[in-house]
Amino acid sequence: MKYSKRYIAFTVILCLTFFGKLNTWNDQYADVEAFRGAQLEDAVFYPLKAKNINDEGLLQLQVGEEKFGRGDGVLMGDHMQPLASPDLAEELFGCRAVYDGKESVDLCHNSTHYRFTAGSGSYTIGENVSETKAPAELHDGVVYLPLTDLCDMFGAAYEWDEAACLLQMDPDHALGRLPSRFDLREESAAADVRDQGSEATCWAQAALTALESSLRPAEVRSFDVERMVRENRFQVDPSLGGEYSMAVAYFLSWEGPVDLDGAKDTHVQEVRFFGREDRERIKWAVYQNGGVTTSIYVNVANSNLSRSSYYNKKNNAYAYLGENGPNHDVVIIGWDDKYSARNFSGDVPGDGAFICQNSWGTSFGEQGVFYVSYYDTNIGDQGVSYAGIEKSGNYDHIYQSDLCGWVGQVGYNKEKIHAANIYTAQGDEEIVSAGFYALGDDTTYQLYVVRDYVNEASLANRVAVAEGRVAQPGYYTIDFDQAVAVEEGERFAVVLVLRTPGAVHPMAMEYAAGELTQNVDISDGESYISNNGLEWERVEEMAEGNLCLKAYSRDLKEEK
Repeated sequence: MKYSKRYIAFTVILCLTFFGKLNTWNDQYADVEAFRGAQLEDAVFYPLKAKNINDEGLLQLQVGEEKFGRGDGVLMGDHMQPLASPDLAEELFGCRAVYDGKESVDLCHNSTHYRFTAGSGSYTIGENVSETKAPAELHDGVVYLPLTDLCDMFGAAYEWDEAACLLQMDPDHALGRLPSRFDLREESAAADVRDQGSEATCWAQAALTALESSLRPAEVRSFDVERMVRENRFQVDPSLGGEYSMAVAYFLSWEGPVDLDGAKDTHVQEVRFFGREDRERIKWAVYQNGGVTTSIYVNVANSNLSRSSYYNKKNNAYAYLGENGPNHDVVIIGWDDKYSARNFSGDVPGDGAFICQNSWGTSFGEQGVFYVSYYDTNIGDQGVSYAGIEKSGNYDHIYQSDLCGWVGQVGYNKEKIHAANIYTAQGDEEIVSAGFYALGDDTTYQLYVVRDYVNEASLANRVAVAEGRVAQPGYYTIDFDQAVAVEEGERFAVVLVLRTPGAVHPMAMEYAAGELTQNVDISDGESYISNNGLEWERVEEMAEGNLCLKAYSRDLKEEK
């Protein structure tokens, strides 16, 4: 159907006039139809309506008492069907999402592979093709998947109310089941084996290996370990070694990772933490996000592990059952629940092992890989998964004063704390996100922004921008419900109200705590904490530290 330019302009004006009242859209649109005696084609009307829904954040997914919106990966598609990002699909259905090229995603669920391609109204299972209610769509470089089709595929009961823009899903839907054995090498998702030689750089080697693994197989990268070790904010002699929190701080501050050619085009925005009791969580993290770093204890130097009484060289199997704490970092790349206890030296109480990649070259173990018993004293300890990795164009600016990251915690001997960091805008920008550490399970948060900050009294003028809950410990970047515009030179505050069940010091901070952190600089920040949100204390003075609370912004573009 063809339209005159005057008719198209008239129609667009009418659309813009009535988009703001979605609940009365059908009535208003009927008036337009009666006036002209014509109807917009779905190909024109639906994308405009979907854009309005997404811009206004009207689409909601409710799973039990938990709600998901635009910032969580829920999107209204151009065919007026709800879509989910691959990350959200993983969370909801317990599948593993792998990009197969720029416009295709492969979902693995209970050992079955489903392939979606942007623009296609079908998905494939091997050579079999099944139709979908709506095609997958490409938005901002991400392939979004038809959500109601995913529910049908994975056995989740749901109700879709298009008029209310609400999809309600049964919280007791069937999640995926982990296989008894899984190995990233067989998924082309294990990074190349590194060799640290005689240097004490396992902390950096393991972190970069895990990060590279998290990008594969869609993207094969090799990051520079020498720059990470020698060009970080800790400024310590590499011979002193390091620890996982240094690697996390290096990535979260955008100091790295750095490509071998010197490029910095990768930002880490989300990190998950694990302990040795988190076996199942670690498996899910490996299955969905790639390698997980962990710390173990070894009683020999470098590749001489074969001389250790805890290592069975014949089976490439390791189990330390003593009381020593960890002193070496490796990367978990898989597991085998049926790996026999007889493969280990010593009396191991049960079967099962994590498949781990070391940084001692390919001459060690099984081409650089060995098996660590589930019953090892330390396996899983200080575990880290790099769950959120984005291209460097995601934000224009980062505001931070915790370049050395999480060193310790501060609080008032209770679960809840109010925290604030003050920053000065570098230009005319909009503050769109904030990042913080959650140090325990089921941490709830409320985020606020204060414009035109003058002093602590200004913190009473905070405006709510986001709230929610995170299920497990980690670092999270939270998108605001609405951006907050600031002008160049304007002082603004990001305020966080944090509650972590069971915690007494729930807020992460950096401070000089020992030899590895002796060069922490607290002169670059202005941080406050409060017991009640009314009376504030300066963190640099009362605790000699900076709060770990970052802000992210995008430049405001001049209107032409």
